[in-house]
Amino acid sequence: MIGPTDTVYGIFCDARNADAIKKIFAMKGRPRAKAFPVFVRDIAMARYYAYISDAKAKFLEKIWPGQVTAVFRHKEKLPKILTGKKDAIGMRIPGHNFLRGLMAYLDFPLAQTSANISGKPPAKDIIELKGCFSKSKIKPDLMIDGGEITGQPSAVIDCIGAKPIILRTGIISVATLNKFWESLGH
Repeated sequence: MIGPTDTVYGIFCDARNADAIKKIFAMKGRPRAKAFPVFVRDIAMARYYAYISDAKAKFLEKIWPGQVTAVFRHKEKLPKILTGKKDAIGMRIPGHNFLRGLMAYLDFPLAQTSANISGKPPAKDIIELKGCFSKSKIKPDLMIDGGEITGQPSAVIDCIGAKPIILRTGIISVATLNKFWESLGH
């Protein structure tokens, strides 16, 4: 499925379904070593799939929902193809109303990635989406038209170590990240 997110249009599937994940890799022409992050419904779901301390859970309460992907060590409950056979997984609670509503009904995470051919810019609207995948042998099963989206990819924060570190900038700056972390007594 392709649909709107709070950053760019995304491709989603059940993160537990290795065949669906393979389909997204093929549709995008994405190297399999490059992991997919997941959308989770809430912090409890994130903690079910990844090792997240109480302190890091409190930190997540400050940055989620929204445009921040947090990386943690995973608990090996999802297919290895999803994580590129790495021991870490990126997770976020989306802020977009469509996805928040969808996630409220799901008891599993959604594998997700930007809706584009690997290496190309993300599509901004349904017309670009249709053009993007028109030559692909594998087509999306469903496209949800959310209008024009001109956002940028999410910020990515490595939360594996003692202190969170920004891997990709976005909506959150280093100063804001440090402020949130320090406000929790760290």
